[in-house]
Amino acid sequence: MATAGADDEKSSSERVLRITDIEKEPLELLLPIAGYEQMPLVSLEKAIEPLVPLLPLIRTYAYVAKGRCENPADDLTQDESASIMLYTMEWKPRNQCLYVALNATLRSKDRDQLTPWFLYLRLFLNALLRLPSISRTVFRGVKLDMSKEYATGKTIVWWGFSSCTVIIDVLQSEAFLGKTSERTLFTIECLRGRDIRKHSYFSSEDEILLVPATHFKVVGCLNQGSLNLVHLQEIEPLFPLLQPILPLLVQPSVHCASDIHSNSKWNQKGVTIAGGNGQGDQFHQLSNPCGIYVDDDHQSILIADYWNNRVVEWKWDKNDVEVVVNGNEPGNQLNKLSCPTDVVMDKSDHSLIVCDRDNKRIIRWFRQNPTNSQILISNIDCCRLTLDQDRNLYVSDSQKCEVRQWKKGETEGTIVAGGNGKGHHFNQLNRPTYIFVDQDQSVYVSDCSNHRVMKWMKDGKEGMVVSGGHGEGNSLTQLYQPQGVTVDHLGNVYVADWGNHRIMRWLKESNEGSIILGGNGRGQQSNQFDSPCGLSFDRQGNLYVSDWGNHRVQKFEMDLN
Repeated sequence: MATAGADDEKSSSERVLRITDIEKEPLELLLPIAGYEQMPLVSLEKAIEPLVPLLPLIRTYAYVAKGRCENPADDLTQDESASIMLYTMEWKPRNQCLYVALNATLRSKDRDQLTPWFLYLRLFLNALLRLPSISRTVFRGVKLDMSKEYATGKTIVWWGFSSCTVIIDVLQSEAFLGKTSERTLFTIECLRGRDIRKHSYFSSEDEILLVPATHFKVVGCLNQGSLNLVHLQEIEPLFPLLQPILPLLVQPSVHCASDIHSNSKWNQKGVTIAGGNGQGDQFHQLSNPCGIYVDDDHQSILIADYWNNRVVEWKWDKNDVEVVVNGNEPGNQLNKLSCPTDVVMDKSDHSLIVCDRDNKRIIRWFRQNPTNSQILISNIDCCRLTLDQDRNLYVSDSQKCEVRQWKKGETEGTIVAGGNGKGHHFNQLNRPTYIFVDQDQSVYVSDCSNHRVMKWMKDGKEGMVVSGGHGEGNSLTQLYQPQGVTVDHLGNVYVADWGNHRIMRWLKESNEGSIILGGNGRGQQSNQFDSPCGLSFDRQGNLYVSDWGNHRVQKFEMDLN
């Protein structure tokens, strides 16, 4: 949680400027705010880099903000919380402080000026949209008579971020509106305000923030001498002028729903969504499924069906799977697979990238034109793969005990984890399998034969243990040949504990994990696993597990109670 450390006078003066800058709103339709929503989620440091030429001091203030948000409230990430705190800070010259410059740019007709702000806007808005939505009456004001600009019945748009208070008495102080001279008080019925108090540099002050391009209808105006009262009601626009984003899609291959919390639970009995009818090659069967990819956009799941030498797709409204890559007979032709272990989708062209294990290659499969398939990497003991948000490809090599990153066009790749021979030291791996890459390009690896999950920071020379690491076993501090791994937005690690037939969660920096699914012995009941392998979340926080030995994929719905 952000902590207050400034005196009340400083706090109030800065909040005054944010709450009373209404006169700067152009009160006319501008071009939509768009483009930022296509940007990746990155760290605060990366998000502000394009702004350094505009705001020379921003790196220093971002450093302070991030340092004060090590334990953020509301289950935000440190970067998300710090992006809000940075917005509430002020420095001189004032026109080079973030919130002043940002709002001036949002209110400008020249939308090209917004381009350097895209990365920060993506992070900041993602943070705000993950806070609880507040519907209540809030207040703003200005020491001017603005009643003529706000005629009853008129629809207006505020293009900047709008800071409001919930305490009307605050506005009566001389620092805000006072009790004399011309002034306008806005009473606002907001629908989707965000309370940023816990993330503000001045956490002793209340502040409700409304996002840019919020539409209002002027319900009424009242003049009482020098005090002008304007009643606004937030309304839904016919067309959104702030392009929407989907909060927190950490990387293309693994979804981390924004409503997963450290105490989230899942229904203990899974629902079989694919397979579960014995080992076989029919459309209602699987044969040792491995990696899975949840495609929320098309409401389907892709499954690497290992011994059937195929990739299949299960649609959420169907009972059977559809073969999308090969099927049955193994082979090394471009239209054949041999024991595929993993699959991801490249959403830029909707192609599938498959780890074709026994053919020792990574292949790209174009669903609309299968004859145009490509071998991306050959002669590699590939085990699993993933893509990061920049479409860089990561592949684990079980023989060389390393993970490499391939940027587009590269032929050799760069070692990002391991690569120092087989071993148990922090700079080594022993049969690495599944991979997860976060928004900072930190690589999480299931270090299978070392019975641990390792995290390698970008450009790191060695990794750190984030799960297991205490030898083979079934205690809460141990794993037994871990497989699938994913990480939520809080940094909590989820592991398919293959040999213990359970799914575990390790809270960030915790010394032991907890069993969230399974742990009821090896079996085929709905609350049991037989060597769980791949796992992934959908956007609603439901968890999917490929149950290797039971030849099925199970769905575990988040327990909303």
